[in-house]
Amino acid sequence: MRFGFFKSITFRVGITLLLTIVIAELLAGVIWYQTNAATKEENAKHTMMNISNAAADTYNYFQSLPLNYRHLILNQLRDVGGTRFFISINNKKIEMDAIPDLTFTQWLPEFTANVLFDRLASANSVNVTITQRDDIRVFNSGIKLAELPEIWTKYSLVLGELDLPIVVMQIEMSEHEWFYIASVLPVPHSSLTTQFIDKRQLLILAITSILLMLCTAWILQREIRPIKSLAKAATLMGAQFTTTEIKEEGSRETRSAIHAFNKMNRRVRAYIRDREMLFSSISHDLKTPLACLKLRTEMLDDDKVRQRFEKLLNEVDLMLKAALQCIRDTDIHEEPEWIDIQQLLNNCADYYNRNNQCVELNDIPKVRYLGKPIAVKRCIYNLVDNAVLYGHKVDIRLDETPGFLQLTIRDYGPGIDNKLLEKVFEPYYRAERDDGNGSGLGLTISRSIARSHGGDLKLANHDEQGLEVQLFFARDV
Repeated sequence: MRFGFFKSITFRVGITLLLTIVIAELLAGVIWYQTNAATKEENAKHTMMNISNAAADTYNYFQSLPLNYRHLILNQLRDVGGTRFFISINNKKIEMDAIPDLTFTQWLPEFTANVLFDRLASANSVNVTITQRDDIRVFNSGIKLAELPEIWTKYSLVLGELDLPIVVMQIEMSEHEWFYIASVLPVPHSSLTTQFIDKRQLLILAITSILLMLCTAWILQREIRPIKSLAKAATLMGAQFTTTEIKEEGSRETRSAIHAFNKMNRRVRAYIRDREMLFSSISHDLKTPLACLKLRTEMLDDDKVRQRFEKLLNEVDLMLKAALQCIRDTDIHEEPEWIDIQQLLNNCADYYNRNNQCVELNDIPKVRYLGKPIAVKRCIYNLVDNAVLYGHKVDIRLDETPGFLQLTIRDYGPGIDNKLLEKVFEPYYRAERDDGNGSGLGLTISRSIARSHGGDLKLANHDEQGLEVQLFFARDV
């Protein structure tokens, strides 16, 4: 029972549902990822194309100015302000720290540089970096933008309160002259990266899965409860032949199954009641005329005829008693209890060894079994009695398996013809009639008791000598 939960329908349906949800989410994530990534990539290219064109136009404009006018125009741009660009002309390329954790920053700068090269025929070299506002360095000294006077920075690179990425483009105009232009990239950081499943999606997936699993477990428990009641009642019915009726609840199919079981239970109960009444009537109706016949037989004058009639009447009386005993032994109304099998076998051996040693127990382990004590005792004693009667010497061995308790009883008699190994279970049939004792119902009763405990009774001739009886009792009854 240690791993019983993993074999239950609740676990199997739950794990199947969970896998279905995960697979569906993964497929949806793949589709969404591909579509979203393509859209983001297209938007990023379009935005960078516009910025590149504006930067190229600005570069071309400054390239066309006389050298003495370039710094004058730069100062006027800073004084006017209100632009998202920051422009300067430096003596060298300024090293810049790129944003490391964005997917598009691995290819977007190269794409921008190629666009600029196509628009700027006179450019010797182009360097593009996508960085953060706090990491921007300007002028030949590489000073950070935040360290400049506020009047220089307040009206440059507007939209700073939105914390947007900054694209810095540096174009080599001549050997010691680099055109520096920085622009606000009007897209958020999230639009410059693609992530298959982010934390928010994982959280939604986890919450959805947990809620769905809890609801599924609750519904399954409601549906399985009547099925468990049905299984329990069927098990009890197999051991006791009758059981109390089950409440009809659950789904339509479950209700139909319970209704059919209750109907069958009522029919079996009526059948057992009628059978008990029948055999009670037989016991009463046959014993009275049988006693009268015995009395009339004693009045016969002819001794031979009287003896013949007495023998026939005794056989009829024996068959009647055996039939009634068979009914009583196979229809034992008692509650299951824990039985000490080792103690039961020890008592059995002591009983048959009271005059001479004929029953030997082979290392019987300490075993407790839940069953009907009187029925189990009668079953074992019947088998041992037959083994002692026909085999004289008996060996008993007890084995355990996860599903069954197996009792092996071997005698050292002549055995039974293989063709008769099943026929001997028929009522009143006896393979040995040397002494005329017995009714031929012992094996029938024993097999019936074994099967009422979820087991069985089998016979086999031993390879060396004698008959081997294998008695099985199911543990889950």
